[in-house]
Formats: sequence, structure tokens, C-alpha cells
Amino acid sequence: MSNNNKLLINGWRYSHPLAFAQCRTAGMLISGAILAGLSMVDYFTGYEFGFFIFYFIPVGIAAWYGGRAEGIAMAVMCGIFWYLADRLTHHPYSKAYFIYWETFMRLLSFLTTAITISRIRDLVLGEERLLSELIEAKQELERLKKVSPSQ
Repeated sequence: MSNNNKLLINGWRYSHPLAFAQCRTAGMLISGAILAGLSMVDYFTGYEFGFFIFYFIPVGIAAWYGGRAEGIAMAVMCGIFWYLADRLTHHPYSKAYFIYWETFMRLLSFLTTAITISRIRDLVLGEERLLSELIEAKQELERLKKVSPSQ
């Protein structure tokens, strides 16, 4: 396999199952930096500008490159940061408890996204593991054919 764990097989790009492990730390750092920058922008622009949708970016990055636990951790952090940005901008609600409902609904959305993306990631990695095993088995069969020719 090449140095970057990529292989081209019959026109299909194949990534080794351990390819994500190399990006885990970088993915978490990048998603943390995006969350920090996004929450600052959210705070400075005030509550009239809705930045809720952009909080899915760090959740998605963390879940894809880190996995389920990292995605859930980032989802919780996004929920906390969204709450703090909304609270610190003094968003007026008609009832005091509405901010908690809004926070809960956003947290639920972030958690759903993290779990879904991490599940897709696990399925992709599982398929890549199977493909890796198939490639190894094929190579072993070809090697055995060369060692003992057919009669």
C-alpha cells in the first residue's frame, strides 16, 4: 500500500481502515478551534443572527475523525457554548425557562448528528476492513497459485 494508506483498485479509491486514526487528534483540534471561533462570532453578532446551523460543523468533524465518544463530547460542548453565547447576549425570552428548552433542543440535534455521523463512519470503516481482508485473501490465493501450479 502507498504511504498515505490509499490504494486504487479497479477505479475505486480504497482507504486503509486505520487511516482515520492518523487524523483523530487533528480533527479534534480543528473542531475545537472552529467551535471557539464560531461561539465568539455568535456572541459578538448577538441573538438576532442565528448561527445554530454552523455548530454542526465541529460536531461532524469530531464524529467523523474521532468517533462516537468524541462526537458526543463535541455535541455537548456545542450545546454549552451555544447556551453561553445566547445567555451572554441577553436574549429576551417571554418565559425564563425557554432558554433551557432551546438549549435542550439544540443539544438533542447535536447529539443526533454526532451519533448518526459516527455510525456512518463505523459502517465505512467496517466495509474498508472487509475490503482489506478480501484483498489480503486474494493476494494469498495468487501467491499459492504461483507456488503450486494447477495440475
